[in-house]
Amino acid sequence: NNGNCGACTVLLNGAPVDSCLVLAAEVEGARITTVEGLADRIELHPVQQCFLEDAALQCGVCTPGFLVAAKALLDRIPQPPEEQIRFHLAGNICRCTGYDKIVRAVQHAAERMAQGAKS
Repeated sequence: NNGNCGACTVLLNGAPVDSCLVLAAEVEGARITTVEGLADRIELHPVQQCFLEDAALQCGVCTPGFLVAAKALLDRIPQPPEEQIRFHLAGNICRCTGYDKIVRAVQHAAERMAQGAKS
């Protein structure tokens, strides 16, 4: 209820927001995407798959927020440099990791998404 951790990040009309800071009345008619909406019915979104493959999570409390924030970043900037990834994810707090695996998973997802766009 104070927007400090980013664990509740959702996409509101494509932009990442902390859902704990948004009133229901503010989103009437808006398009909201939660972490569950990232995957299609057949496979995980590349960000989700890369977090699994790269072991970019531990307890999992922060993972939904990181996944949604990372997807929002990659939608805007398909090949962000490491500094930009770290800056964009700064609103998400993980108490278990040193963030390196999270950053690497986002880089891996960017690579995978770029390869998918080429094919």
